[in-house]
Amino acid sequence: SSNFGSIRPLEHNFGETPQEKKASASDKMALRASKRSAGLLPLLLLVALSYAFSTLTFVSLSTAPRRPATSRVAQGRERSRVALAARGGEENGEKLAVGDVVSALCPDDDQWYPGTIEKINDDSTYCVKWDDPEGGPETHDVPLDGIRKIVIFKDYKVGEQVEAVFPDDGYWYPAEVTKVADGTFTVKWEDPDGGPEESEVDPKDMKYPPIPFDKLEVGQKYHGTVKSVLDFGAFVDIGAESDGLLHISRISQERIENIYDVLSEGQQVDVWIAGKREDEGKYGLTMVEGLTDGPARRAPADLTPFADLPSDEWFTGVVARTAPFGAFVTVTLEDGATADGLVHVSKIKDGFVDNVDDELSAGQEVKVRIESVDLDSNRMSLSMREGFGGGGGFREPVDLTPFESISSDTWVNGKVARLAPFGAFVTVTAEGKSADGLVHITQIRDGFVESVEDELSVGQEVEVRIESVDVDSGKMSLSMKQPE
Repeated sequence: SSNFGSIRPLEHNFGETPQEKKASASDKMALRASKRSAGLLPLLLLVALSYAFSTLTFVSLSTAPRRPATSRVAQGRERSRVALAARGGEENGEKLAVGDVVSALCPDDDQWYPGTIEKINDDSTYCVKWDDPEGGPETHDVPLDGIRKIVIFKDYKVGEQVEAVFPDDGYWYPAEVTKVADGTFTVKWEDPDGGPEESEVDPKDMKYPPIPFDKLEVGQKYHGTVKSVLDFGAFVDIGAESDGLLHISRISQERIENIYDVLSEGQQVDVWIAGKREDEGKYGLTMVEGLTDGPARRAPADLTPFADLPSDEWFTGVVARTAPFGAFVTVTLEDGATADGLVHVSKIKDGFVDNVDDELSAGQEVKVRIESVDLDSNRMSLSMREGFGGGGGFREPVDLTPFESISSDTWVNGKVARLAPFGAFVTVTAEGKSADGLVHITQIRDGFVESVEDELSVGQEVEVRIESVDVDSGKMSLSMKQPE
C-alpha cells in the first residue's frame, strides 16, 4: 500500500455563491463537490509529483554507487587540512583507535583522502568518516592496509612562521605563532586585511610554510608524500614550493619492474635531494641515500692542448670520480691546461675488472696515457695500460677485414664473451677468423634495457647483425635488433 494513503486533503471552506443559494440542496451538494474536486486537483498533482520524485531519487541513490568526488584530486595546490609530515603531520604505525585522524584509501576510486576513525568493526575493518565527502557517502569500511594514521604536529613555538587556516573562510594564510596554550595556538596574521589580527587555531589547521627552492641542498633528507605515480617515476611533496621527481631508477638499488607495485598516491616516503636544476627551479629525489647527481656541470674544458700529445707519453692525473663503466681522471699539463678524460673500465689494467671501485677511488693519483682526443664532442680517452696489453708490449689489433663485406642485414651466429654495464661483447666468426664486437645496451632489444645481466649471460649463443667495422681501430659494432 502507498505511504501516502493516509494523507487527507484539506477541507477548504469555499463559501456560497449566489448560484448556490438559489439551487436545491441536492444541486448545492453536486456543485460543491465539483468545486472541491477542481480545487484539490493541483494539490493532488503536487503530491503525486513529490512521490514520483522521491521514489526516483531513492532508486538512483541506492543503486548508483557514490564516492568522494575526485575533483579534490584535481584541486592542485589546495592542500588537505591534515598537515604533511614535512609540515607537521607524520605517519605513525601505532594501533588505530576511534577518533584517530587518518589518510584512507577510498574503495570507490582507489584514491587517498583524509578522514577520522568513527568505529572499529567486528571484521577488523575500520569505519572511516571522510573529512569532505562532496556528495558521496560520508563513511566507508576500510581494511587496515588501506589506512595510514596521521599524528598531528603540536610542537610549534612562539615566534615561528607558519601557515594556518583562517576560521572565517577556510583558506590558508601566513601567520606568526604568538601564544601556545592547552593544545591550541594563537597566531597573528601577516595581513589581516580588515579582519581580526589574531585567531586561535587548532594544530591540525597549521603547517610550516613551503621550503624555498634555494634552501634545498643535495643530500638533505625529507619525509614526503607521493602525489602522483607515472611509469617513469613519481612526484613527491616534501613541503617545498614544488614537488620533486623521484625517478624509477632512484627508488631502490634493485631493479624495479613495476613502479605501481612499490609506490602509490598518498604513500609516505623518506627521500633525499638527488640534484637541482637551478635555471629551471626543479629538483630530483632519491630513496637511496647517497645516490645523488653529483656536482653541477662545469663549462666544457678546452681540449686543444691535449690533441697533439703522443699516446705513449705518461702523465700524472687525479681520479675525479668513478662510474660503473670507468673513471674520470683530471690531467694537468705543465703549462697549466687541465681537463678530465675517461679511463674506460677495460683500460684500467690488464685482465678483467669486475668493479671500478675495487681498483680506483676519488682523489687517487694515477699515471695515464692520452689515447684519443675528440675536439668536436669534447671528449678525451685515457688509458692506464701500456699499449694494447701491458707488460708483454704492444699487440696487433684484431684483423676485422673479413667482416667488412658482410651486409648489415645479414644475421650472424655469435657467443657472448663478456658483459659490461654498457653492453655485451660477442664473438663472431667470418672466413675462419674470429673477433669480438660490441652489442651496445641500446642494441640488445627494442625498448629500454636497464641491466645487461638481465638480458644476456656469458656463453649464451645469440644472433647479431654487423652494423659497422673500423679496421684501423679494431672495433666492430653489432646489433641484436631488427634492421630499421
